[in-house]
Amino acid sequence: MDELIKIVDIGTSKISLLVGKINTQKIEVLFLNSYPSSGIKKGKVVDMDALTNSLKRVVSDFETKLDTKIKKASICYSGIDIKGNQSSGTVKIRKKIITEEDVNFAIDSASAMVIPQDREIIHILPVEFIVDDNTGIKDPVGMRGLRLEAKVYVITASSNQIQNIITCCNKSGFEVEEVILQGIASSEAVLSQHDKDFGCLVIDIGAGTTDMAIFYDGYIKHISNFPIAGNHITNDLAIGLKISHNEAERIKTQFGIALPEINFIPSNNHLKEAYAQLGNLNSKNRLSEIEIVGNDRNPVKIPTTVIKEIVSARCEEIIEIIKGEINSLPEDINISSAILTGGTALMQGLPIFAESLLSLPVRIGRPDTGLVSLFSEMGWDDVSIYDNETLVKNLTPQFSSLIGAFIYRTREELYGRTSSEFEKFFEKLKKWLNSLINK
Repeated sequence: MDELIKIVDIGTSKISLLVGKINTQKIEVLFLNSYPSSGIKKGKVVDMDALTNSLKRVVSDFETKLDTKIKKASICYSGIDIKGNQSSGTVKIRKKIITEEDVNFAIDSASAMVIPQDREIIHILPVEFIVDDNTGIKDPVGMRGLRLEAKVYVITASSNQIQNIITCCNKSGFEVEEVILQGIASSEAVLSQHDKDFGCLVIDIGAGTTDMAIFYDGYIKHISNFPIAGNHITNDLAIGLKISHNEAERIKTQFGIALPEINFIPSNNHLKEAYAQLGNLNSKNRLSEIEIVGNDRNPVKIPTTVIKEIVSARCEEIIEIIKGEINSLPEDINISSAILTGGTALMQGLPIFAESLLSLPVRIGRPDTGLVSLFSEMGWDDVSIYDNETLVKNLTPQFSSLIGAFIYRTREELYGRTSSEFEKFFEKLKKWLNSLINK
């Protein structure tokens, strides 16, 4: 794999760029940095000129430092217009032994669904294959049978929103190779195969949106998002305390605690320890008030209990929305744990608070989990992951979607060389379906 993979993660508060490759079983990251983002609000483009200028600063910095052009890159996107639908299709096996052509026909049948004209396909993800009555098959080629059924999960987004972002990217100087949904990317970063098999909910809380992805039996089962996230906590603090947005962001980062006064015993030792530490924060060792800068630039002392009330109220709203989404799932989908990621996941007490309301074990997700999983899958030594200083210092929840998109594209490159016909079919199918809905 010699081609550089370029990922641009476009978020509400920041734009991140990663350029690298996996070469001779080692990760080589040439560039990884983030920049302020403008022109996006709650996952939607609201000012194309502002977003274009933000992207131009990213491109200019990269090209100046590395003395080369980006030309093409994949983008990671999150918006409130994402929808996922499961579909299935069945075909007769013509020669008793399943061929790639049979698989293609089955997927074609499963994907032949009516899509509104204002929607665009982002991902067509295989869920499973069923040969006669045998379920849970990942690759049926070479098996004997009479009937082949394919199940796929089709993810669509607003065509206008996607095209607006692509236009901004083109104006900033590079062509978009592929659009990767943030929820899918974050899942690639923070989940192991064990997590996917036993049922896991990934919650990526960014600045403008919260993305959810649910896996069970090794496959994606559900994806959704909503426009309430970290910026809403900041805005609540700015309004409630009558301070600037920048000062509110500082207060949230330094003093924000999601956990209200609740009687709750965490289910695992890691959270028990964290809960004990937070208990100490509520004791005499914790500051009873802090000094903030008001809108009139004069210092004001505010009780920390007021900050905690504002922060915990919004965090509770976010978790309750997630809980409602979980309760709406089919009964045959079992979730055994939840993983928080994204910048807001670092809020003190949030994992404990989420665990109390969701009644699930909750942990913070780091993107090296997905990298280790990929290396294990390929039979490589994962020690080399931690040899790259640029990568290691950014293995934090804030960069889960960026690094997850890099993992996603790496998998495409690696497997594209060995199972080209099967992978090419998905690309052809996606382009064909998009051509139909854009006529």
